[in-house]
Amino acid sequence: MSDRSCPNCGAALPEILAHARMVNCDFCGTSVVLEDEVLLNAGTSGEMVTAPALIEIGRAVRLPGGEFIATGHVRYDYGRGHWDEYHGALDGDGLWVSVDEGDVVAQQAIDAPKGADRGTFRLDATLEFDGVTYRCTEVSNATAVAFRGQLPEPIVLGDTHLYANFSGPGGMLLSGESWDGGSAWFAGRWIDPFDMKPADGIAS
Repeated sequence: MSDRSCPNCGAALPEILAHARMVNCDFCGTSVVLEDEVLLNAGTSGEMVTAPALIEIGRAVRLPGGEFIATGHVRYDYGRGHWDEYHGALDGDGLWVSVDEGDVVAQQAIDAPKGADRGTFRLDATLEFDGVTYRCTEVSNATAVAFRGQLPEPIVLGDTHLYANFSGPGGMLLSGESWDGGSAWFAGRWIDPFDMKPADGIAS
């Protein structure tokens, strides 16, 4: 998709990727949601305070599993700090890479594991996924405070989600998010930041 204009200011939006349902206007900062081929104004995209980062939108980085190019960036505040989530593609497959104070995890969206519900979001609870047992090691709340680029699903800035991380063997991680009216699940593993290397070239 291309040739789209911001419904707030009329500025041309970047070419909207096939997977994207949410994009921010670089000119006025408006969040724009694509709903049934119609662009809707969803408010502001929040203030993203810039700082040196391991990952940048449009710049390829080499991960242990291949080359990752981020197309979207969301920042979540969890009270004592924040973490950044980048959505993009790893050799063509959709991937989320989260960075929290130097800790990095790469995960793909999955269907909810069997038996998973909001009651599972408690410390020491266990879940089985793909033949592996995971134990809950973290439960907290986080609020989306800013986003840039393009995302596969709309987010609402200011919405607070309950999240839980379930640790598995060998650095495997299962994560769940729950909010009024929905939930999402992700599976992957921790990455040693020293295994992340800049890749040659910049995405077009």
